[in-house]
Amino acid sequence: MRFLKLISVEEAEKILLSLGKLLPAEYVPLEDACGRILAEPITSPEDIPGFDRSIKDGYAVRSQDTLGAGENKPKLLNMTGRIAMGENTAGPIGEKEAKYIPTGGVMPKGADAVIMQEHTELAGDVLLIKTAASPGLDVLKYNEDFSKGEKVFPAGHKITAQTAGVLAAFGCDPVLVRKRPAVGIISTGNELVLPADTPKFGQIRDTNTTLIRSYMTEHGATPVFYGIIRDDAEALTPIAAKAAAECDLVILSGGSSKDEKDVTSRVIETLGKVHVHGVSVAPGKPTIIGSINDVPILGLPGHPASTYMITTLFAGPLLAKMTGAVEKPRKISTPLAMSFPSEKGREDLVRVRVTENGEAAPVLGKSGLLHTLVQSDGYIRVPAGRDGCEKGDIVEVLLW
Repeated sequence: MRFLKLISVEEAEKILLSLGKLLPAEYVPLEDACGRILAEPITSPEDIPGFDRSIKDGYAVRSQDTLGAGENKPKLLNMTGRIAMGENTAGPIGEKEAKYIPTGGVMPKGADAVIMQEHTELAGDVLLIKTAASPGLDVLKYNEDFSKGEKVFPAGHKITAQTAGVLAAFGCDPVLVRKRPAVGIISTGNELVLPADTPKFGQIRDTNTTLIRSYMTEHGATPVFYGIIRDDAEALTPIAAKAAAECDLVILSGGSSKDEKDVTSRVIETLGKVHVHGVSVAPGKPTIIGSINDVPILGLPGHPASTYMITTLFAGPLLAKMTGAVEKPRKISTPLAMSFPSEKGREDLVRVRVTENGEAAPVLGKSGLLHTLVQSDGYIRVPAGRDGCEKGDIVEVLLW
């Protein structure tokens, strides 16, 4: 066991990721797939659309028959019928002919453009065209959207509303996705009460569980709360064992500092193994990485801001490893609005807000302050070898 023997963030992340295993795949109905991670690549099973179709209500025409048309000199075409939705029985279009076509209608053979109704006038069976059409105007061509066999989404792609729409067009229902990681959450602390309770003097509401639970939900995991446990090894041991037996990842909040009453590392060591206790990062120095029966265990500091920062830094990549998700971190590069110092020898995670003029302004505060999270848009990582940053430095902001 490494008890508060500090290692770098990179080494800690490497150890934690080595404990994560890719979860099995499962089929889910398409209507329930949004937010899930694709377990296999998706290719287009057919040409989409499978026919030329109109994207406007109007008239199917031959573009060459509209050349030179204008408000004061309309072109006259013969109306030869209407095209019904979902049918292809209207027949072809010949020279100087037109047919009414609804949005989504099948383009008749011979026609290569659609004139919107607003640019026409109908006089009996004669259609007056008041604007010229170029070939392909308001027509979605055969396989213009997707070609059969085209690679569209890789395995690891997160299904969004847009993705789901494409999958519906492909007929992918059900969809093969990775199992949602079940994440056990345990809060420790004699001073903690539930958010709905009224704290007595010396007590505080448990905010960390809600922070972690919400983060897990946002990132596609299933949080499982095992309650608030007193700082007592006998009380924590069976709960930690139960969580490890039922979940894919267990997160313990609080009890990671070097103190005679902080029992997290001792409990993990009793049930499994502590791989790391202490990371050269601020906030979050007393972070614990362990395992119980091959289930990763992450021990977080008790201060809410530290809890959230370390969850973001370590749990995010671990969830991606477990689901095979292809991460696309949201980040921007921008100049710093002010200078600030940093302690050399450790990596600093500095919360920042993006100002109206696009600069990154540090939101400074102690690790127990929740307001630093809601007043910030993300954070920057100051490498361990630097003793600070200067105003105007270009930094990479990792957005929440």
